[in-house]
Amino acid sequence: MDASSGAPPLPIRALKEPVALAEDIDADGEVTDAGIERTAAAMSRILQAARRYEIDSFYAFVTAAIRDAPNRETVLDGIERTAGVRPQFLTGAQEARYLAVRRWYGWRAGPLLVLDIGGGSMELALGRDDEPELALSLPLGAGRLTRACNATSPARPAPRTRCTG
Repeated sequence: MDASSGAPPLPIRALKEPVALAEDIDADGEVTDAGIERTAAAMSRILQAARRYEIDSFYAFVTAAIRDAPNRETVLDGIERTAGVRPQFLTGAQEARYLAVRRWYGWRAGPLLVLDIGGGSMELALGRDDEPELALSLPLGAGRLTRACNATSPARPAPRTRCTG
């Protein structure tokens, strides 16, 4: 991306590699061996594409699904062993910051409330200035709630039930 000071970040190339990691998180929240392998293989393919496009700086980050997994270090080790890069992760509070949204919408947008619902967490940020007045990361991601409320088949649609977990 072109991240010139004072301007919105503009993507030069967009590379996406679906992993569907939620299908490979067990009842204890651990990423299965199959999930680790699929994630590492996806990272390898993205890095190969980055080299083809002569991208000179590459920063790999994982989000809540891996950050909060009890076997996080095993997952990161597997990615590093396969792809040759060890991803970093943001804390929930860092992930909740809304700086990119503020830059995209500008100061004239006034106060912003940003909701970011991911697979493992939901981030909320509220504020008007460069730093949000409130920034929260909650364990309310779509995948996590699906697993908690539908333990029999977490990766498939199921009849609606009331979640008591």
